Amino acid sequence: MNGKQLFPLLVLGSVALYCSHPNRSAEFDALGLFVDSLAVEHRVPGVGFAVFDASGVLYEHVGGFKSQATLEPIDMNTAFEAASISKPVFAYVVFSLVRDGVLELDASLQTLVPEVPEVAYDPRFGTLTPRVLLTHLGGLPNWRSRINFDARSYSELFASDDTLRFVVDPGTEHRYSGEGYVLLQRIVEERTGKGLDELARERVFEPLGMARSSFLFDPGIRDNYSLGHDGEGHPDKWEIALPLASSTLHTTASDLARFGAHLASEILAGGGYSALGTPAVTIDEVDEVVRSWGPGLGVVTDGTRRYVYHGGNNVIFIADFIYGVEENLGYVLLTNSSNGQQMVEAVERRVFGRDVPR
Repeated sequence: MNGKQLFPLLVLGSVALYCSHPNRSAEFDALGLFVDSLAVEHRVPGVGFAVFDASGVLYEHVGGFKSQATLEPIDMNTAFEAASISKPVFAYVVFSLVRDGVLELDASLQTLVPEVPEVAYDPRFGTLTPRVLLTHLGGLPNWRSRINFDARSYSELFASDDTLRFVVDPGTEHRYSGEGYVLLQRIVEERTGKGLDELARERVFEPLGMARSSFLFDPGIRDNYSLGHDGEGHPDKWEIALPLASSTLHTTASDLARFGAHLASEILAGGGYSALGTPAVTIDEVDEVVRSWGPGLGVVTDGTRRYVYHGGNNVIFIADFIYGVEENLGYVLLTNSSNGQQMVEAVERRVFGRDVPR
């Protein structure tokens, strides 16, 4: 059976898992079917989808298969790669450490650890702070060259002659940077004496009930995970041994929606973690639309409405996370295909009744 014949089976494998509002169950079920129909249209083998507001998770839905080769169905505990949605989760960890007095957001990195790795050779490193790195103002590239997936230490992640270099002076220009997040991760790990996954488990996953989340591709995730797929439906999985604050979060839509619901409650209440979605640097402004970045999340203000968001793209996994503050409504979309990007705008339009100018 070829790939085109397999995709239509997705709808038959879909499951509406949970709806906390019985009076809205028909509305949410229709939304789940819409997500499934998009997956079929765009040849995405499997999806995880959840809707949340500040009170909690409103609706959870999964559909399709972990692998187009095996047709093993996705269930509510199947973990996807969330790609760059790892970043706001790490930012939350950083803010929790600031709350506990372990870090200072505006302290120079050189005051937090004896030696700043990777960039200590350049005197500009003295201007780097956790806030600067979280808002992508560190002047660093997104990535250097190809990551060594088999690396067991940070020194092995890149070739020895592949030096991390500033692209622009820190603080002068917003440049999205995975390198900046990994650099801050190393500072945090050295400062606390704990690894990223341990910190995330203690400060995010366990408190919020995110039982199927990990920055590692560990035995718990390996028990039930989805493969990714290229545009032709060929399954694959990039196994990175090291946890990376930039991109290695494995999670489910419902777990990530729990994180979203907690963050939404913080935003509405003006709590300490609301800063993740508070504009810190303006990217551009056109008429009433202002695109900004906070220390963890992208921000779009369109007139009187504000949206906080983060996308995820690990090539064979595409993910989306967005919360409309005035609507008090958000969703998580996880897909196991490079074709998942073609679903994002349509889901956004269906949930919010409009295109969000991200």
